[in-house]
Amino acid sequence: MHRLLGGLVAAVALAAACSGGGDGDASDTTLDPANTTTTAPPLPTAEELCDGAAAVSGPTATVAQPALVETSGIAESRENDNLIWAHNDSGGNPELFAVGMDGSDRGRWAVPGATAVDWEDMARGHGEEGVDRLYMADIGDNSAQRSNVVVYRGTEPEVPAGAAGGMLADVEALTLSYADGPRDAETLLADPVSGDLFVVSKQLVGRPGAYRIPAGAEPGGTITMARVADVGVDDSTLVTGGDVSLDGSVVALRTYTSVLLFPRADDETVSDALAGTPCEAPAPVEVQGEALAFDPDGRGYVTISEGANPAIHHFRLP
Repeated sequence: MHRLLGGLVAAVALAAACSGGGDGDASDTTLDPANTTTTAPPLPTAEELCDGAAAVSGPTATVAQPALVETSGIAESRENDNLIWAHNDSGGNPELFAVGMDGSDRGRWAVPGATAVDWEDMARGHGEEGVDRLYMADIGDNSAQRSNVVVYRGTEPEVPAGAAGGMLADVEALTLSYADGPRDAETLLADPVSGDLFVVSKQLVGRPGAYRIPAGAEPGGTITMARVADVGVDDSTLVTGGDVSLDGSVVALRTYTSVLLFPRADDETVSDALAGTPCEAPAPVEVQGEALAFDPDGRGYVTISEGANPAIHHFRLP
């Protein structure tokens, strides 16, 4: 099994108003067998992905949309086949780009009522009536001075063939603060088991922290995020993105040069998993790697870098 590299120096449905306590809430407890199926095979483990995933053979797809030049967050769709949602970094508009797995432009989708100070990551999570919701994290704060950050959520739209774009429906904003003061962050994780959301800090000094927003949070007022774990990586490891597998059994974090996979046991929370030891999965060489998303079947993952017409790097098990 590939092991964790040394620290790098250079750097879920959301919900219940956060109580400033730890993550002992029942909504972030164990993997729920009800969320698994009896007909589908189990998703691969972190070790299986670390040991066996490889770059998909054939020509590498590149992003055709010319306006997507600072890809900072991505999420693979389950509502639309072979589609990736993506957004730009700071300076971009409050919008999502629909990108085909082949790099094709599937339109620009506005997020009404949102602003974009420094969008850094996004996640896909379960919504009501079986329709997924998309979560966009305006959490970037290079100087660690923002008193509040925001996560937006909206219903994932259907993207028909030939669509030029549109807008997300039912958009809401959750205003957030950190219990231990402002932090820079570039990672949003949605737990498909508990419905909790987690923000992982990006720190030049010390270990990154995981901050929890319990399932059930609603707009209105400021939700205080408690630090529920120190991530099991070396000090000064700069975390730039992440995702959680469909069944919640693998938590992935992206750094500028690596993909780290944390196994999550049946009796563990996401924060328990993040406090553990990851294995290192294959990662591409990218100009500025900040975005990662699991395939819906859990057998692979996609990364995309910043830059004009970036490559869509796809790694999967055979």
